Amino acid sequence: MESLPTETDNAWLYSLSHQTSDFGESEWIHFTGSGYLLRTDAWSYPVLQLKRLGLSKTFRRLVVTLIRRYGVSLIHLDASAECLPGLPTFNW
Repeated sequence: MESLPTETDNAWLYSLSHQTSDFGESEWIHFTGSGYLLRTDAWSYPVLQLKRLGLSKTFRRLVVTLIRRYGVSLIHLDASAECLPGLPTFNW
């Protein structure tokens, strides 16, 4: 059974967003100080890439929902933002 979004997702996103290699994950996952920006158009299959990187199924479902429901390619996850109704909340 896959775990719910936890500090593990936050730790992965933080680590990935701070990579210093020329073509690392920090090219499309950016730390903002209070959350993250995900540029989902940087990959043909961004959710598959998130799975390969170890992000939880719940987190990946959130990304899929935002892409499909709202047609977004830039997702801003922010600790002080309003919650969207019907979507999971991450306690980071």
